[in-house]
This record gives sequence, C-alpha cells and structure tokens, in this order.
Amino acid sequence: MNFFGTDGIRGTYGSTLKDSTAFLLGKSLALLGECPIIVIARDTRQSGDSLFTALAQGVYSGGGNVINLGVLPTNAVGHFVRKLGGDYGVMITASHNPPSDNGLKVFDRYGVKLCASKQIVVSRMMASLIKERASDGKIYEPVFYDIDNIYADDVLRAVNVRLRGVRIALDCCYGAAYHVAPLVFAKAEADVAAYCNQNNGAEINVNCGATHPEFLAEKMRSNNCELGFAFDGDADRLTVFEGTEQVSNNRIFYAFAKYLKEQGKLHSDTVCGTVLTNGGVEQALNRLGIGLVRAAVGDTNVFDKMVELSLGFGGEESGHYLITDCATSSDAIINALLVCRIFAEKGSILRYTVECVDKPYASATIPITRANSKLATERSLAAASDRITALYPSCRVVLRRSGTENAVRAYLEGEQSAEAMSAVVATFAQEVK
Repeated sequence: MNFFGTDGIRGTYGSTLKDSTAFLLGKSLALLGECPIIVIARDTRQSGDSLFTALAQGVYSGGGNVINLGVLPTNAVGHFVRKLGGDYGVMITASHNPPSDNGLKVFDRYGVKLCASKQIVVSRMMASLIKERASDGKIYEPVFYDIDNIYADDVLRAVNVRLRGVRIALDCCYGAAYHVAPLVFAKAEADVAAYCNQNNGAEINVNCGATHPEFLAEKMRSNNCELGFAFDGDADRLTVFEGTEQVSNNRIFYAFAKYLKEQGKLHSDTVCGTVLTNGGVEQALNRLGIGLVRAAVGDTNVFDKMVELSLGFGGEESGHYLITDCATSSDAIINALLVCRIFAEKGSILRYTVECVDKPYASATIPITRANSKLATERSLAAASDRITALYPSCRVVLRRSGTENAVRAYLEGEQSAEAMSAVVATFAQEVK
C-alpha cells in the first residue's frame, strides 16, 4: 500500500485525507529514527491546525520531537530541516488545490522530498500502524521564534538582489506566503503592493493566486507596478507579469536557463524539463547551446533527474522552478527574486526572451468517472496515445493520470494539436455514453 501520490499525500480533508493519516505519518517518521526531530510547517487552510495536532501527536507517540515553523512556504521546510539539523520535515498543504483539500509533503534530512523507495518504506510503516489512533486533545507547540524574519533573510542572501524603488505587486492568494513574501520584498527595498495577504484559509486559491492569474492581471492594469508575482497556496508555484502582460511559464523557464548560462552557473550547459516542456522552448535553448532533458511530471521526478545528471536547474510548465544553488525544492519567492534580478540587469523579461516561441499545443483535464475509468489505466492511456499518434503523426502526445486529482491530463503538441485534442476528448466522452 502506497499512501503517496505525485507530490506527497493529498486528498479532501475529512474524506480521503483524515487526521488519522497525519497521525500515522508522524508516528512512522518517529519510529524510523532514534528520537528524531520533525520540522513542520503548513499553509493557511482551516484543516491545517487539526492535521498539525494529529501529526505532532504521532511524532510524540513514536518518541520524536517537533519544531513548529507555523505558516511558511513549502521550501522553508526543506530549508530548516537542513539549517536546524532535523531528521524529517512535513509541509501540511494541498498546494494549488481548493480549500477543502489538504495534504502532507515529506522531506528527508537533506531537505529533499522523499524519493519513491523512501515513500514505500514510510507507507509500509503507516500500514503496519493502521489500527492506531491519535489521542484526544490539542498540541500546543509554540512557533519557532522570529522564523519569518530568519527565512526572509536567508532567501535574500540566496539571491542577493536589491530593488530600491521598483514597484512590485504580489498576489499571496491567502496562502503560505501571505506574510513572508511581502516581508521579503520589503527587506529588498521594493515598493510593494500586496494582495490577498491575510491568513484566510477559507479563500486560499479561490479566484486568486498562480492558478488564477486573471486576478493579478486586473490589479496590474491600475497599480503601475513594473513586475507582478502570483503564488499558489504553498508558494512553490509562480506566475509572472511584466506590466499588464503575463509572461508565460515557458519563457520564465527559458529566461532562467539563459541567465544562468550567461553567468557561467549552468551545470553541464543542460537543464531539466518534463514531458510537458514545449518543443519551442527546447529549440530556443538549443540555439544558445543549452541541452534539455525531460523527466516525468512532478518536481520530485525533476529533482531525481537533476541529481542523476548533476544538473543545477530544472522546472515544470506549471510554474515550478528548482535552482539547486538556492534551494532543494521549488520556492516561488526565490524564483520571483531571480526574475527581479534578471529584470534589473537585463531589462524587460519579455524582450530578453523574445526568441522563445511555443509550438502550437493543446491541453485538457478530463475527469475520471465510473463510466470512463477503464480508460484511465496506464496500459489504456498508452494504447490511446498510440492511436492518437497514428491519426496525427505530426503531434507529440502525452496522456497521463493526474497525481493530485481524479483526472486524466492530456497534452498535445504540433500543428494539428487542436484537432487531435478533440479526438482525445471524444474518446473519453464516447466511453461515458
């Protein structure tokens, strides 16, 4: 039994994710060490407090100890596991999912999300404890003193940029970055216009944040800001605006690779993307003498491929970017600061990346139902991909089951991508009938 999906353990709170799951995880991590220290943070979701209590109870019942970081971005967990000498870290978040969901992202002592083999070990331990339950009562574990300022200072040291007089807009989406992101940019001396910067878990990701860029787009039309950044619930995903124009995630990925190469900091002149990285990005990178390797979707898969090939930069089309000289997981605040640094040194991001042009593509999320579920198996998706490729040989076809939702993700790239997508959607709709 494996409790883990693409990015940790995730589900609808009270249904597919319960306090008992957090308790089992906490006790399992504690039992895998000798009086281990577990570093815990969370986003603002209303269920986060209950999950923290259950997780901490599990850790204590297994003989471990807890360091409570309070509300901070996901990368802060990996960062402070290393900085404070922890054995494991857990981020309580469902990332960009709606407020009703929550999840548990687990880090090892090196500040890296658990690899597949470690996930299996933890899952087996959890399964062996499945009959155990948390005790009643709340855990009153104080937040580590002044942790926001410590993290803000560490982030600024990682990127080393000063933004005196630059007008920056931040959409904190009522999430994990609601306080620390404005703090970081204020410390960098930017003129900050912050939105959705309250601890309000009931509104996290609701019509705001990185997955709803239309909110910040509206604000950028009137605030006269030069740059705008939208974060998701746990601040590992980033959306970028330059003035009133949104800069595509593919162009941000390209900008980072181009800048790191110019600085002599791009390991092996190669970057890691995913199967969803647009072919136009790859062509633009190749013209700069930069190679692209592809990993399966998921930042853990990207990180594993980067480690395998000793690479320093990788990312996903979703807005996750990992720069290992700065962090061990995607940190949208760090990545936003790097965009600012490029902007300060090179000028317009849009002009800097003008040569990066996407190939035509189409993407869709297809809900899995009882009627079409037999098409969502790995074998069936591979067969469907082969059929679509045979019909549209000029298209690159990616069909995969989502690791965070009960859905199939379809990505088609090429001149006939729109027509091919219609065929994919029709295949699933026909099965429903």
